[in-house]
Amino acid sequence: TRWQTARQVGGDFYDVFKLPDGRLGLVIADVSDKGMGAALYMTVARTLIRANALNESSPAAVLEKVNNLLLLDAQNGMFVTAIYAILDPLSGLLTLCNAGHNLPLVMRAASGQVEVLPKGRLALGVMENTAEENLEIQLEPDDCLLLYTDGVTESFSPDSQQFGVENLCQVLAHAIGRSASQVLNQIDRALQEFREGQPPSDDITLLALRRKP
Repeated sequence: TRWQTARQVGGDFYDVFKLPDGRLGLVIADVSDKGMGAALYMTVARTLIRANALNESSPAAVLEKVNNLLLLDAQNGMFVTAIYAILDPLSGLLTLCNAGHNLPLVMRAASGQVEVLPKGRLALGVMENTAEENLEIQLEPDDCLLLYTDGVTESFSPDSQQFGVENLCQVLAHAIGRSASQVLNQIDRALQEFREGQPPSDDITLLALRRKP
């Protein structure tokens, strides 16, 4: 993982935890605002996801419950984009729910291609009783999943160009087959070169998961 805040207090968060059945829970999320209020809202959202993950086996069911609970304590129009995924480490089956977050990317070792996963539904804390959807994908040996926040794709160059998903996919295409740590290092270098030494304008969070051969 990589986590870098644009200000002293950030609104991004990630989480990795083991579930009672031995599967692995993965979370990445971004609060719409910044500062202390966003950080507190982020803490609430993270706690709610963890608590409901222990009682629900479906990522969509977890995020639906978290959405309705956040609406009970809405904070000045803030909302949370989030991905909650459950990985079976034995089979490589990943079940994922995307609530308005950036598109997950999968580096496919066999084909040498970067797969862009489908867009999710509404963010959390916007509308009551949203019907979130699960997506199942199979991670084969040497495949690598990348989750990230918009601080990555919305990084700006000195001439105000955005880094974007296309540049990110190009970086990943040259890192297929490498370790998760090496993938993150390459993204870090690419972002630093693109910004030409300027500090990030938004929080940056990266979470990479590679299935070992």
